[in-house]
Amino acid sequence: MGKPRLCDNCGRQIDPEEVAYWVRLEIFASPEAPTITPENLEQNHIAQMEVLIAQMERLGPDECEAQVFEAYRFVVCAACRNYFHEHLKHRRLDTS
Repeated sequence: MGKPRLCDNCGRQIDPEEVAYWVRLEIFASPEAPTITPENLEQNHIAQMEVLIAQMERLGPDECEAQVFEAYRFVVCAACRNYFHEHLKHRRLDTS
């Protein structure tokens, strides 16, 4: 028999006899390239890069990485699993 767990969403104890569900969440920067306009090509890119580098230095390496990719895993009870399912099932998923 497994040990009791708490639902990461509602905090309810999930009994060892109950099914627990994993919810995985990944947040990552879009791989799509930004739109480039003629005005973009005329801008001072060196100055923009210097500003970007200064912003990244203030954030630190962990926050910079988090802005590119983060992954989470939650353990949830059946009721919370059903809640997530009902609220997400009609959303468009692009898995490409």
